[in-house]
Amino acid sequence: MTVDAAPTAVVLGGGTNGLSVVRSLAQAGIRPIVVVDTPYDIASMSRYARRAVVSGFEGRGFVSELLRLRAGMPHGGVLFFADDRPLLAVSQYRDSVAPWFSFELPSHELLVDLTLKDRFFRLARQGGFPVPATHLVKSRSELNVLQGLRLPLCVKPNSRSPAYDGSFKKAYRVETLAEARLLCERVLDAVGEVIVQEWIEGTNDSIFFCLCYLGPGASVCFTGRKGRSFPPQTGWTASCWAAPEVAGELEDLTIRFFRSVGLTNGFASMEYKRDGRDGSFRFVEPTVGRTDLQVELSALCGINLCHVGYCDAAGQARPKLSLDPTHVWRDEFRDFLAARMLGTKCAYPPKHRIHNAYWRWDDPGPAMLEVAQTAGNALHRVATRVLKTTESSSSRSRLAD
Repeated sequence: MTVDAAPTAVVLGGGTNGLSVVRSLAQAGIRPIVVVDTPYDIASMSRYARRAVVSGFEGRGFVSELLRLRAGMPHGGVLFFADDRPLLAVSQYRDSVAPWFSFELPSHELLVDLTLKDRFFRLARQGGFPVPATHLVKSRSELNVLQGLRLPLCVKPNSRSPAYDGSFKKAYRVETLAEARLLCERVLDAVGEVIVQEWIEGTNDSIFFCLCYLGPGASVCFTGRKGRSFPPQTGWTASCWAAPEVAGELEDLTIRFFRSVGLTNGFASMEYKRDGRDGSFRFVEPTVGRTDLQVELSALCGINLCHVGYCDAAGQARPKLSLDPTHVWRDEFRDFLAARMLGTKCAYPPKHRIHNAYWRWDDPGPAMLEVAQTAGNALHRVATRVLKTTESSSSRSRLAD
């Protein structure tokens, strides 16, 4: 229920992550909710949210804009991070933000360590936790380390950046050393560093995740698995559901790792892959300080982590939680494409209720914007191909003349 004079829930960042936070909070009756992002984002199109537009998420400029927004929140604000950029900006300037907003973050140094993949893998190895052999490569002269890794390999960025995202996929599976070297050289030329690690064998549905909210009270966790990713194996979550059969093992492993590095408060999650060779779970990567897009699944299944985080920050009693694992969250567009790529149907566990990431009868705005943007992008690609074909034909015609 909505609490009188309650602080505003402020979601920093939009997209599917932000929308999952908005709908999780709305399910708990939290009002008001403000999404801080660029214009016409799917999260801010939700009927449950108000939109606040900022010029960017970098540095002191963003922090100044955020503090100006605080003037319209008479009862304060609780920050939820759905994007790494505002997360790192607020963390860096937390002394300026903390008097005006409530949020839970580890130290900035630890946050950066867990955001960068090479530092995370080093911490995990030092603690004896299950991670694949991994190397950070910063120059072409270091590519000889590839020869010491077992094929196939996984190639991915050390951290997200516009330079990487604009030219490359989230991650790659490569089968040969020659292919790996060529790909690494391209990434090095673009961003100056690249992560290379041994591929964890397993089927597309062997990826699991453990979402946690760590706080002064007992830690609250939710464990699920991906049905499909898009693109398969290396991409974003296309569909997922609860995995209570492995919750005990993964929740223990997740909390032990985070406590071992000194993380005791706020949102934290770990992605795992079950190794098809021996059935063991191995760390893929953590998310710290912000939510993952699967967080709405936790709310649908009765473990509303966003509500727990809000209550802790607002000084309210935590909600009563009861797991109902009979729900599926799916990105309806990408799940269909992933199934087509895999040559399968969009199958889900029996007797589960399916919730679409975008389309909801009671909240249609995000789906309408997603369809419009997808259609616009497709039209742009077609127009670009037509123009290129026309220009090529004109050039050949002039040469013939």
